[in-house]
Order: sequence, then C-alpha cells, then structure tokens
Amino acid sequence: MKWAPMRFGGVSMRHNPEKLSISDKNRLQEYLSPCCEADCRVLGRELCRVSGEGVLFGTDCIEQYHTLEMLQRNHTPAKLVLPKMQPLYAYLKDLSLSAEPQEDVLRYRFVFAETKSPRKALRGERYYVTGSSGESLWDIAYVYCRPIEELTALNPQIPLIDDIGEGVRVRIC
Repeated sequence: MKWAPMRFGGVSMRHNPEKLSISDKNRLQEYLSPCCEADCRVLGRELCRVSGEGVLFGTDCIEQYHTLEMLQRNHTPAKLVLPKMQPLYAYLKDLSLSAEPQEDVLRYRFVFAETKSPRKALRGERYYVTGSSGESLWDIAYVYCRPIEELTALNPQIPLIDDIGEGVRVRIC
C-alpha cells in the first residue's frame, strides 16, 4: 500500500519518515480521597508531539534539508499532514541531522509541536485559508477547531465537502 507523503507548510516529503511517534495525551489530576482511595479527573487533552526519523535521498538531499530548515526558522505554525492521520496545525520545533551525510543520502530527525490555531480572528473579521490537493472541509474543520456545520454555512460555494480542490479559498470565520 502506498501512503500519501508527509506534508508541512506546503512542502511534501519525497519519502515518508522511517520512524514516526505521535504523543497524544490527556492531562489528569490525581488525588486521594479521605478513605485513601485513589482517583483522577481528566482536565483536558494535551497538545500532540510528533517526532520521527527519516532519510532524504537524491543529489539534492541537502537542498531538501535546507527547505525544512527554512520552515523551522520561519517560526510560523503550518498544517502538518501525516500518512493515514488527521492533519494538525503545528510548529517544526526541532530539526537535526542524525548521522554523517553520505553521498545522496541524509538522515534527519524532527519534532513537531501541535498548536491550537494559527491565530485568533478579531470579532467580525473574515479569515480565509487556501485548500490543498486532496483536502476536505472536514480536514480544515479539524485543524482550525471549527464545527463542520459552521464551515459549510460560511462556504456555500463549495459543493463537495469531501474534496475542496487545490487553490479553493475557504472562509474560516
């Protein structure tokens, strides 16, 4: 089975990472009751951490790495699309070489840190994003924490919510 490539900030990886770890946790408050019984309460979901290792191949592997470096140094969150996972909005927190570069091969490690949304819209302000190939309105609703019903009402020009098409302007609020 061929999986779609990992994408971040509009850049598609030619080869998916060899190792991928996703940390998705709940915050808990643990306490003891007067009768010495332990219990806990869920305080909410922690933001995801996505880490992994991969290999960049080809005569331009250094340029591929430099493209990722520029995305990290941009200090701007972007949409992270992982194979077979819901997309999320994240920062590229850590990027490093993990072995000596070889001819046309470069091993690297990365850590992405999820963020809730790209920015908060001011009251009454309209905020738009541009759709990518293979993206659905469901994906955008998830990434921007918006109800799907709200996005369909704001975007009557989109006939199919399962495939919005590349370059389609989507109103978020």
